[in-house]
Amino acid sequence: MEKIKLGILTCSNTTRILDCPVGACLKDMYERKGAFKEYNNQDIELVGIISCNGCPTIKGAATILPKIETLIHYGANHVHLSYCMLVLCPFVKKYIKVIKDNFPEINLILGTHEPHQTDDKFRCDVAAMLKERRKTIIP
Repeated sequence: MEKIKLGILTCSNTTRILDCPVGACLKDMYERKGAFKEYNNQDIELVGIISCNGCPTIKGAATILPKIETLIHYGANHVHLSYCMLVLCPFVKKYIKVIKDNFPEINLILGTHEPHQTDDKFRCDVAAMLKERRKTIIP
């Protein structure tokens, strides 16, 4: 059986601004839960985690292609769009289309970890956090 080599594409806003360590995604990957349950009896290897360029973006969907190319370069044959991308990203439908159009050989999986709360509450909570002024050492 061929080893499944996974890449994860995350939301830059959640990783950079909200300091998400992608822990929930990794936990569910190791426990074969959420979108990773399809690998229940398969050998998997995580080859990389990379974030999108962030919002807003002028170039739109094309900015995602180098990210996917990098994951493929390191061996990914399955790419997961993180849970946060699916519920927060205003470009996700365009990203899905451009990834499928340009990399038809890649298994594109929508999601990573299981939802922790309803999508609407998650969106509202994250939106509120993104609007908060970050604390700095400057008074």
